[in-house]
Amino acid sequence: MSDFRCQICGRRKALRKDGTVVHHCVGGPRCPGSGYPPIEHDDARLIAHAAAIERAFRKACAAVQRLEEQRVNRIDPALIIRRGLLAGQSLRIDRRLRRHRDWPERYRRSIARQMERHGYAWAEPPPAYLVERGEAL
Repeated sequence: MSDFRCQICGRRKALRKDGTVVHHCVGGPRCPGSGYPPIEHDDARLIAHAAAIERAFRKACAAVQRLEEQRVNRIDPALIIRRGLLAGQSLRIDRRLRRHRDWPERYRRSIARQMERHGYAWAEPPPAYLVERGEAL
């Protein structure tokens, strides 16, 4: 089993020789995290993907709103369904991004709690770039 996780889906995957995550599928289509560095090395793809999903969601909302303001007789159900799917994806990827950004703080709390209870800790440490980013703030 690999020790590296995909930025988008979070699955543990092997790396190619160039250090990117191998091709993999999630629920049918290709995962957008394929071909990018794992989350332990960089989170740029996760941030970019979250922004792209948010833009697509806002665009779908604006299209439906425009049609409602025009008081059209029929709004294509595919547009309504797409808006709903994008809303779900946006929520899911935003939660993933927020949890990823909170990793250093969760790690500190977890280590303290595990040391208090067991005398040793087994929590996975956050990547160095997240710790450095947190210290810079």
